[in-house]
Amino acid sequence: MKLFTQRHKGFAILISLVLFTLIMSACGAGGGTNPSAPAAPVNGKGCTKVGILLPETATSARWDGQDRPLLIKDITTALGTGGHVDYDNAQGSDATQLSQAEADLTKGDCILVVAPHDAAASAAIVSKAKAQNVPVIAYDRLIQSKDLAYYVSFDGVAVGEQQGGYIADHYKDFTKSGKNVVMINGSMTDNNALLLMDGQMSVLQPAVDSKDINIEA
Repeated sequence: MKLFTQRHKGFAILISLVLFTLIMSACGAGGGTNPSAPAAPVNGKGCTKVGILLPETATSARWDGQDRPLLIKDITTALGTGGHVDYDNAQGSDATQLSQAEADLTKGDCILVVAPHDAAASAAIVSKAKAQNVPVIAYDRLIQSKDLAYYVSFDGVAVGEQQGGYIADHYKDFTKSGKNVVMINGSMTDNNALLLMDGQMSVLQPAVDSKDINIEA
């Protein structure tokens, strides 16, 4: 797996760079037993059909409102003339996201871009795609699979450090009547939440150890 990171959320354009790498450089050849038949895409090489699978809209409007149009625009540009993009949103269901991926594979999509609803459950998507020589690019959220081709995301630890740094620099302005701080860290099925928390606590731990602030469970 190759990792591409960026410190802000405007990284959809990185997908086009990764797609270009796969389409132009991936190893393997297709075409079956008929040497005159066009070579079928293997491991993304020569791919013109890409499936985009996003996780939900209930808790964040960004997936459909921002990521969807940016991804479709950049991927369509990367594919060029004759390229096709399939888009689906799982609406918070692991089973739905898996069935959407299976449908894309049946339609002949030869690269999948997946923002997983669940980092562990979505490994099944990677397994099914690998069986058809289709690479999977994890977008924004990591998929827990050794067979993942690429992971495109922001630097979650660095963002967490910035967040924790603000609290460390300003907490005295807010703790005159108490020292309690509540952390809402997000879903433990989202690897980004864990990275953000690691970054936050790397900065805040000294203040916690000295009892200057108390993080409420």
